Amino acid sequence: MVKFKSLTTAAAIFVLASLMLAGCGGSDGNDAGAAGANAKGNASLAPVTLKVVVPGGKGAHFDEVMSEVNKRLKADLNTQVDFTFIDFADLNQKTNVMLASGENVDLIFDAPWLHLDSMASQGFYEELTGLLDQYGSHVKETRPQQMWDANKIDGNIFGVPLGSAYTQPRAVFIRKDLREKLGLPPVRTYEDLQAYLYAVRDREPGIVPLIAGADDVTYSWVNWLVRDDSGLGVRPTNAIGASLMLYYKGIDGKVYNLFDTQEPKIWSYLENARKLFTDKIMSQDVMTNKSSQSDMQVQNKVAATPQMAFGIPQSFNDRLKQVVPDGELEAVRLFDLTPGSNLSNYKMDNFICIVKASKHKDRAMMFLDWANQKDHYDLLEHGIEGKNWKAVGDDRYETLNNDGGIVSFQLMLNPSLERNWVGTDEETLKYNRFIAQADNFTKDVMTGFTFDPTPVKNEVAQFSAIQAKYYNGLFNGALDLEDYFAKFKAEGEAPLKKIQNELQKQVDAFLAKRS
Repeated sequence: MVKFKSLTTAAAIFVLASLMLAGCGGSDGNDAGAAGANAKGNASLAPVTLKVVVPGGKGAHFDEVMSEVNKRLKADLNTQVDFTFIDFADLNQKTNVMLASGENVDLIFDAPWLHLDSMASQGFYEELTGLLDQYGSHVKETRPQQMWDANKIDGNIFGVPLGSAYTQPRAVFIRKDLREKLGLPPVRTYEDLQAYLYAVRDREPGIVPLIAGADDVTYSWVNWLVRDDSGLGVRPTNAIGASLMLYYKGIDGKVYNLFDTQEPKIWSYLENARKLFTDKIMSQDVMTNKSSQSDMQVQNKVAATPQMAFGIPQSFNDRLKQVVPDGELEAVRLFDLTPGSNLSNYKMDNFICIVKASKHKDRAMMFLDWANQKDHYDLLEHGIEGKNWKAVGDDRYETLNNDGGIVSFQLMLNPSLERNWVGTDEETLKYNRFIAQADNFTKDVMTGFTFDPTPVKNEVAQFSAIQAKYYNGLFNGALDLEDYFAKFKAEGEAPLKKIQNELQKQVDAFLAKRS
């Protein structure tokens, strides 16, 4: 269990008195003084229930694990947490409404691919430096300084960075049993992958060869392929989320506009996506599908899906075997393991933020600090030890009754406390260890830059609405490329150009300060 440092009673009284005179700075009035005492079960902590909003859904063991979390939190901090989960498809709209309406929320997930920069610039999030210094020692210590430095917004910390590597792990999960049944060798290249997909179409008519993501730009098929093309060196600017309509290329400090450039390699990927769709390789329901890609794959409905992992989670294979006893998944990794071939700005993809309007800011940081301690981290991520999982050494784990945790990347993910599943194969470990080492990456010239969308916030909103009609359809091949790209350009060119110009202006100013 967690151990807390204690102040003397006199010191605690002094802190409490000072806070009462100061009006507590918008927190619940007892958090800071009681936190100063930091004594386990300290009665001076007023009871608080924190409202936490994160993406995803509740797992099979959610209620049981949540009960244990709140039991420990009650004893340690006189605190309870109430999680609200939002489907990724609704995340942007619902969190926008929550923040704009002043709904009772203390902690909320955000990301550069969502609306972190714009929400921070509009003042919806608390600047965390003081709270981290006072109550967040474990939050700070479990993340290297390099991570903190690269994830500020205009020099300020508006969210705790969540991540355990300097780029996202990624692969395409395919069916090993089907590949072997079809007489195909292990998949090493994109050409090998396509051979597998076409063989599935031709010889396994009961299963869809491929489905990508239609509710998340990141998982659209072209975005997925561009991410692993280290020779191309293209990545989104995040001015409009993970969209590649504005992109950086190499380290020249320029902002490129896909309407203007029709970047040849990206265009070839778009053409390939269209061919996959018309050849009935890509699911014909890719734009209307409401089921998760993972669920469809383990239900034997789809033969290949893009996934944010280098290896297969045990739970995936366990679920697949319930439907297909001999079924087995394997990971196709197209990531380039050559040191220096991949760029990184050391920016994390996910953040947890304290809402400015929260009445419990101190307690929210205390909870985050609690969650970033090993025993609690394990509970939140893996479930109840001895029931859902068991520890193997200091940094490995074995599942016992499926992985029963509640959250990870949404709340507390960090490089210090992550465990590898005991069954992780050496090849997957090699990839995981590679991306956890900063020296394996070339530093992006844009490291530390954050776009302030305020001058073009109307154009960002306008273009986002236009993009929603076309982007995923084009980038998954579901729309005719020539026809619909032209329509997309006719509607979106003007606002995107204004965003590009503003972004380039800010990039130039940022680079000028560094030179």
